Amino acid sequence: MKDDMLLDAVGGIDSRFVEAAAKPGKKRFPRRLAASLAACAVLLVGLTAVWPKLRPAAPQPAPVPNPNGTVERGEEPEVYPFPHVLRPGGEGYTAPEPIPTLNPAPAGISIPAIELPEPGAQADMLGLIVYRGGIYTQAGRYEGEAAERIEALLGDYLGYAAGRIDEWSTQEEYAVEFASSVPGDVYAVKGYDTDFRICIRQEFTYGNGAPGLFVCFYERLNGITLTAGKDLYEERLHVRGHVAAIQWQAHEDWDWNRGNYREAPVSQEDWDAFLDALDAGGFIDAWAPDGSFYEGRPGSTIYDTPNQAHLFLDMDDGTRIELRLIEGGYVRYRILGGGRYFVGMPGEAFDAVFDACGGTHETDW
Repeated sequence: MKDDMLLDAVGGIDSRFVEAAAKPGKKRFPRRLAASLAACAVLLVGLTAVWPKLRPAAPQPAPVPNPNGTVERGEEPEVYPFPHVLRPGGEGYTAPEPIPTLNPAPAGISIPAIELPEPGAQADMLGLIVYRGGIYTQAGRYEGEAAERIEALLGDYLGYAAGRIDEWSTQEEYAVEFASSVPGDVYAVKGYDTDFRICIRQEFTYGNGAPGLFVCFYERLNGITLTAGKDLYEERLHVRGHVAAIQWQAHEDWDWNRGNYREAPVSQEDWDAFLDALDAGGFIDAWAPDGSFYEGRPGSTIYDTPNQAHLFLDMDDGTRIELRLIEGGYVRYRILGGGRYFVGMPGEAFDAVFDACGGTHETDW
């Protein structure tokens, strides 16, 4: 038992004596203390000679602690109570129940790196830039007034993309920094990591001769591992606390490119609950080439249902994020993984936003 634990168990002992006893070497009484003890011995002998009938007083019983906190004197107990500590492996020990977690850690998914296409594979259909060994694919596109607002986000100049990649490009042409399918000056984007997002700025002329501005984001969402929704929506897109407005579009309007955007009647409480569930939810791979996504519907994919909604988040920095919601608790960032990766977050938090933003619940499809 350590000295401080021993003091706590016994009580009433000055720690200086324990410290002195713990020091190595022969113990010697200080001269001053030896002299005092000798004087006391002489005094006691003298008192015995002068007053031989003097007897020491009877010893007082030690205090006994009571449950109510008071101290009374009584008979000396046979055994002083001492706390019984149960330790792992000892008799009578029971391991405590684990603390439950509201959202167990999801397993995560690994999104493979994009492989450069073989010559003749119509690579010009995919907007891309090669930067620091990674392939960034086309994401948000801003033109005119929207591009002028986004221009304030342009950070450090990174280089120039010649835009010479096409369906006939060779592997050697791809393996060059800033190889791209679109020409323009390449910049970092303020507030975002260049490992995730960069952009191209272009100036052009409209048919009527008026000057125009075009800014396009390119994002790297391949060759990475995503564990929970927060890995994308917070660490990369910084959604929480930066949404200025939410609009929604019915799935039929989205399917036919009709527009008809509407303000989303989502309360702050419902939106916060939605983000909590989204950040904690795990990613799933919804690709089912050899099976069916929906039970009882052979060969079905996750997109076969009409029960979908489309959200557009206008961020306070002028950017826009598009989310696709599918009945059952599936949320997809439009740019991610060719449409196969979703966050699974079934529950009331998803349903509240889905229903408020035009989500349907048809059963006869």
